[in-house]
Amino acid sequence: MSSVMRIIRTIGYKLGVSVLTILGASLVTHYLASVGDFGIYSTVKNTLLFGSFYFIAFTRFFNYGMNRLKLDRQSTVSVAVRFFLQISVAVVPLALIAFALAGLSSIFLYAGFVFGTLFFVLLFGFCANLLQALNEIDWLNRVNVIQIASFSVLIGILFVLDRTRHLPFSHQLIWTLSLWLFSNILAALITVAITRRLAGVRFRPRRDPEISRGMFAYGKKVALQNVLTQLNYRGDAYMVIWLAGTTAAGLYSPAVTSSEVLWQISTSVALIVYTRVAAHEKERSIELTERTFRFTFWFLVVTAAAMYLLFSPLIHLIYGARYAGSVPAFQVLLIGTTAYGMIGLLTQFFTDQMGKVTYPVYMQFTSIAVNLALCVILIPRIGMLGGAIGSTSGYTVALIMSIIYFKRLTGRPLRHLFLFTANDRQLLSRLRPGSRSLNESVK
Repeated sequence: MSSVMRIIRTIGYKLGVSVLTILGASLVTHYLASVGDFGIYSTVKNTLLFGSFYFIAFTRFFNYGMNRLKLDRQSTVSVAVRFFLQISVAVVPLALIAFALAGLSSIFLYAGFVFGTLFFVLLFGFCANLLQALNEIDWLNRVNVIQIASFSVLIGILFVLDRTRHLPFSHQLIWTLSLWLFSNILAALITVAITRRLAGVRFRPRRDPEISRGMFAYGKKVALQNVLTQLNYRGDAYMVIWLAGTTAAGLYSPAVTSSEVLWQISTSVALIVYTRVAAHEKERSIELTERTFRFTFWFLVVTAAAMYLLFSPLIHLIYGARYAGSVPAFQVLLIGTTAYGMIGLLTQFFTDQMGKVTYPVYMQFTSIAVNLALCVILIPRIGMLGGAIGSTSGYTVALIMSIIYFKRLTGRPLRHLFLFTANDRQLLSRLRPGSRSLNESVK
């Protein structure tokens, strides 16, 4: 299958995930008693991502270690399994303690859901990074659907039962979080079974000092980068709930979810070139990154313009009249998600090809500083719209910094990131109706 066809298939899967995410969120907003409850639900999910992004970063070493350094697959996986088991020894007791203390405060209850779900999200992330490193993109697309598909079905059933009064009207938030936990358990267990078969290795812990040193040196840097990415990614949402309250956070969440449909395009492309960025020699990797960037950039710009026109009325329809206030934030966030969607392609080149894992940390620090500073200034004055402005400004600064750093590392003119070449136009001509098969496109 050609790269073009794989990208199209992957975008299809990713957009399917986006549709299910919006459907699930829509059912949750209609099921929960208040907009404030939806704000709490969104905050619990965001909090989980901070922990999971840190630990999952260590298994990003799969791609760099196996495809760039050519390390033995079984040994690399075994070291990662040992690391995962060490984490679980701490995470599982924390979940049990938090649930045991839930009667004292709702904070402990929410913490219990965070720690309880964290174990299974880490297990899923471990397998997902391995599938990426093995270039099993089609299977990765399939397993990425499991959690949100199962949650959407279950919350849909719960919604119907609630409307027909087969369940009590109270405790909607706890019911919702419980189904969210169960859907993550289901996704993790199914993905483990699939990954073991595809990888052809045993998931058994093993010590290997040499691989461990490389994994932890690489992982610690990427982990810090991931935490900063997540803070940049969701810092505005935390600032909204802190400075404007749970109701504002509940209104802000649909704006974020809807705008992030754009990211499904850029992450789909990144998945296809993931292993090739690390495996190719430097010059070929640069050319691949440039071509991927310019195609994705212009596709995102056009798609964002279409979403601006189409999604604004859809938010009111999908989430209900009480979420109509989400529209202005959504429109501002579209600019930011367009910018941020491009950053991952460049940082992937910096880390997996050039081994420059510290630069993204500096970039994220700057972006976060811009984001949070504007949030502090604007949210008390204009509400959640200030969070959208802060987030978009931070993402735009990060993109500009990444482009400048790419030019510095490669010495290539910036036009190569934005202007189509003759080969690009030839590829585009093959995408027109009536052209020859896409499978003849440039690989």
